[in-house]
Amino acid sequence: MTQITLRHIPEKIDSLVRSISKKQNKSINKTIIILLEKALGLKDNSNKKRDLSKLSGTWSKSEFEKFKKNTEIFNKIDEEIWK
Repeated sequence: MTQITLRHIPEKIDSLVRSISKKQNKSINKTIIILLEKALGLKDNSNKKRDLSKLSGTWSKSEFEKFKKNTEIFNKIDEEIWK
């Protein structure tokens, strides 16, 4: 493995990296490697599942009706925009 030394890291970046590192209980080095892998497209997240089955069937009838009513506007097409 090779090493890279970074200097003049902006405070905001330093603070965010340290915060992420602490939240994920990882070393700063490991956190930076993970962030670089993601930024460079080396980390394949395509197999990450987005399982929403826990939410299925959890709304009451009234909650569903309220949601349906509040999202009706998304079904309308504004013809002026699409001319």
